Amino acid sequence: MLELLCILVVVAYVLLERRWKNSGLFRPQKSDTSTPAPASPVADAAPAKLQLSIAGTQRAHLRDKAFVKGFGVQPQTVHDIRTFSHFGRLEDFPVTVVARLRELYDRGCAVGTDVMGLLCHGRGLRQGEALYFALVEAKPEPRVVAFVDRLRIS
Repeated sequence: MLELLCILVVVAYVLLERRWKNSGLFRPQKSDTSTPAPASPVADAAPAKLQLSIAGTQRAHLRDKAFVKGFGVQPQTVHDIRTFSHFGRLEDFPVTVVARLRELYDRGCAVGTDVMGLLCHGRGLRQGEALYFALVEAKPEPRVVAFVDRLRIS
């Protein structure tokens, strides 16, 4: 009886591991073995760069990302930044931008008093300002932070 139970546990483990691998939830851990893995062309390629995609925004090609420190984000952890820089009230923004901003606000990832003004107090984006969405490396998975700051061009 014990052998049958052990076999069922092993089969369940194998099935769940396959399911996790197929769903993208499984992340293999680094092994501490001393023998190096055989080199392959895929392993030599650079890891894919994480990018953010929000309809209605533009990719910000900034040389210096130090300004994100003012919003509680370390510049070296930023993978991508998107901007929305059309002045006006929240009602005038594209639906995708508003939906993403509200979702981030609900998660506590929309930071700064200007974002609160946009969402809760009827404040609009002024000339020379932009709404930023920053993709930040975090554990266990990357997160997005939204904030309003002056418009920065390269």
